[in-house]
Amino acid sequence: MLAAMLSVDSHTKSSGIYNFRAGSPFGLRVLVRATPDSEVVSATLAVRVGSRSETSAWSGLAHLAEHVSCGQETAAAQRLSAAGGSCNAVTQPDLTLYHGQVVAEEAPTLLDRLLEILGEPAIDARRIATEVTIVGDEISAAMDSTVMGGFPWLWLPAALYDSQELAHNGYGDLESLRRVDEAALTAFFSRHYRADNAVLAICAADPAPLMAVLGVAEREAAVPVQDHTPGPTPVLTPAAPYALIAPRQPHQATAIAWSLPDQPMSWGHIAATVLADILVGDHGGALEEQIEALEVSAYGGPFGDPWGIAAPLPFVVEIHHSADLDPESWVPSVREVLRSLAHDTDADAVAAAARTLAVRFFAAWDDPAEQSKIMATAELVYGDANHALQIPGLLAAADPAEVRAAAAALAAAPARLLTRGPRS
Repeated sequence: MLAAMLSVDSHTKSSGIYNFRAGSPFGLRVLVRATPDSEVVSATLAVRVGSRSETSAWSGLAHLAEHVSCGQETAAAQRLSAAGGSCNAVTQPDLTLYHGQVVAEEAPTLLDRLLEILGEPAIDARRIATEVTIVGDEISAAMDSTVMGGFPWLWLPAALYDSQELAHNGYGDLESLRRVDEAALTAFFSRHYRADNAVLAICAADPAPLMAVLGVAEREAAVPVQDHTPGPTPVLTPAAPYALIAPRQPHQATAIAWSLPDQPMSWGHIAATVLADILVGDHGGALEEQIEALEVSAYGGPFGDPWGIAAPLPFVVEIHHSADLDPESWVPSVREVLRSLAHDTDADAVAAAARTLAVRFFAAWDDPAEQSKIMATAELVYGDANHALQIPGLLAAADPAEVRAAAAALAAAPARLLTRGPRS
């Protein structure tokens, strides 16, 4: 199966990442990077499909497909488990990532397990019903969680955006999922789970044996970078606060959210990422200094990941506060802080924040499991895995004037408000 799917046509080498472009008829790209100090092989299969791929009629179909694919008990899955390996998955707005690890001598089993995901899984009504129940349990757990005050991550997209592809949450709507049948799920797999819509990223101490297993022959040639299609750019207008009552929550959790239309790794995107660390961070903390609350945080991208999603990205200031304070009262306070930073953000603060962000990136990159995810994500989101290696340099070159401009733009732009707690 492996050799047949990966008859290779060419590859490029840059900064240690080998980019193999598989030949017809499958067209699967394979990214390989040597990680000499690793005792295991890590690999990620990224498929270009996520919650933004769905329609209102099938909210959550990408997440359900992930469960069906990752949960199937195939012979390869059983061999991988017996070898002590793992295979898990996560659905994001733009991508679905299947990732695993195993000892080096069992690496072909991991690759077989990941590659078979591109084939159509066994689907029947019972299997769908089982996975819908599991997804429903995940939704309930996420909504009932008291972590971070039970902040309603599921509802942030709906509070921030109006268009369907951006506004619905990644878990999906349970009522919609209960309508999914075999025909709908089969059509979804046929449309999205194709080798020309995916990339396989591998990190191994010695990639050569894996290249032999894959049937790859190294030949120097240029591989064209695919065109990047920008995501939709919404125009936000003022809207009433999106309020959720959670009587058992001990305090109020409020988010003030903007939409960032800048493409990932553009100067506007870099500036906003640095700004978030200046607002709440070890080297700035401008919000923490001027806002008295239980907890304050600021971040760009879903769950604070500014690198793994196409535009538009959310930019969020999250405040945990007592329930007797009006959530809307925080908006002018936050805008005042942003206006202050628009006039008074110096080069030292920008450099310190940039160094902190670079260290976080390097810490993730040093983990081969995370490295394979970063490589696969960068290939599909940015069009070239090697773009990920530019992130520390872009951060180091962050311009204080750009950061000040980002603060001024947010201070003046419409924002949406989401709050959850004992009161509406």
